Amino acid sequence: MKDLFSADRILINGKIVTVDRSDSIVEAVAIKEGKFLATGSTPEIMNLVGDRTEVINLKRKTVLPGIIDSHTHPGLAASLVTEINCRRPEVRSIRDILRMVKKRADELGPGQWVRGGNFNDSKLSENRHITRWELDAAAPDNPVFILSDTGHQCLVNSKALELAGIDRLTQDPPGGKIDRDPNQEPTGLLYETATALATRVIPPYTVEELKEGFKAVLDQFSEWGITSTHDASGYNLAIRAYQQLLKEGVKKVRVNLMVSVFPRQPEGVNLNEAMTHLGIESGFGDDWLKVMTLKIMGDGSGAGGTAGVYEPQNRGPKGLGLMMTEPDIIEHLVLKAHQSGLRCSIHSIGDRGIDLALDCIEKAQKVKPIADMRHRLEHNSCCTPKQLKRIKELGVTPSSSIGYMYGLGDQYYENFGLERSRWLHPHKTMLEMGIIAGGNNDCPITFYGPFVQMYAAVTRKTDSGRVIGPEEAIGLMEAIRLYTWNGAYLAKEEDRLGSIEPGKLADLIVIDRDILSLPPEELLETKVLMTIVNGKTVYQRYRLDVRREA
Repeated sequence: MKDLFSADRILINGKIVTVDRSDSIVEAVAIKEGKFLATGSTPEIMNLVGDRTEVINLKRKTVLPGIIDSHTHPGLAASLVTEINCRRPEVRSIRDILRMVKKRADELGPGQWVRGGNFNDSKLSENRHITRWELDAAAPDNPVFILSDTGHQCLVNSKALELAGIDRLTQDPPGGKIDRDPNQEPTGLLYETATALATRVIPPYTVEELKEGFKAVLDQFSEWGITSTHDASGYNLAIRAYQQLLKEGVKKVRVNLMVSVFPRQPEGVNLNEAMTHLGIESGFGDDWLKVMTLKIMGDGSGAGGTAGVYEPQNRGPKGLGLMMTEPDIIEHLVLKAHQSGLRCSIHSIGDRGIDLALDCIEKAQKVKPIADMRHRLEHNSCCTPKQLKRIKELGVTPSSSIGYMYGLGDQYYENFGLERSRWLHPHKTMLEMGIIAGGNNDCPITFYGPFVQMYAAVTRKTDSGRVIGPEEAIGLMEAIRLYTWNGAYLAKEEDRLGSIEPGKLADLIVIDRDILSLPPEELLETKVLMTIVNGKTVYQRYRLDVRREA
């Protein structure tokens, strides 16, 4: 009879940060059938040991709830696994990238697409974009496509432009821009929806190819301690890949889908119609894969200078920004989804872009008031008191890309300037106003784990050491909550995830240092020793002191 009431696993002699309402810290936790059974002192939890209980002696190591990253792009990250990686520190100059392009072209042979990602002009020694003509010299017989780290612009060569049907007479598409030289010749730099002119002629990846990439991405997430994520670009091939991996027993990271609609493509609006006609509401699915929201692209990029703003930007086209979806179409999509019980996630970076998104949510609520709907703003970057007041009044939940601060903060500061940068990702003010926000770094837009993101939230420092908006710095415990309980709240899963409490799903991580007692700089070096999802170990850096009672 003892085993009926005993735990499957217990962790003892630790510093377990529960992130409950009181931010309690306990010594031990018990897990049974994939859920937390009890928390308390080591002697109390040892009473739950049975004949088959696994006992993990933490030896004072720190435990946190599993990390919930509220905005990532696993599908994009999966596709980038096999492509040229133009990210620093390996890549420091245009010459480095051109060398890799040539090498890949030689490997593939003439006529094959050379694909790459993660380039950032401001992080290259030349501090400029690569031109089509430079790419031509590196790969004269291959079309070349390189996506920026933000995903909002790309570089292509002359063969790619030819295949895409882009020449000096091609008009800029709505919501996009073709960069041109003084003679109006396309330079190979395409902004926002103009990138689709190129991507539509590139052969898509297969589900099998994506699955292999997904396995690497999920392994990386587990190493970072991410046990649940919100996929901000759920689309057909990626969703199929998720389902097939789950059938094959790959259960490492829980995924909430923001199902992407692309209204400029014929199937875009039809997807919204199909979901609502099928009666799919937010929450459709299970604990491993479910529909969370409808994802709508609003404005452009903060780092790329295409965000929707009221005053001109200092990077990219240097204007008031681009709307990737027209406001009237966003309004139609939001209203249709809202009336059908489907929450919306709207990409909103600039202050004007945020206002446009809030206008649509406000109109939908006036047509059909629904309490606690929790529509979302994705990124919520340049957000002034005016927008914050509206967010609070409408009950909107921002998924704040505070993780940008470390990797892209210098570009954001350059683009928005001193005055507007004061209101980049205003977490302190949101806390004071009672706005519940999640945290993310939009992986793979920037590519580092959640503790680097927490460092950015606590210190407001970029990777160059610049401090941006120090008034908005928050405490470490508040940053931990940002990536645990708050993330669960944004998915309407706070009753099941986000804290270490009896009855909740047993997702937790063991880390290598007591971050609550150390300087913030220690966050940059923090490593995950063990990641447990649903009570099972999915990642382990080295074997902890484990024994099985018998």
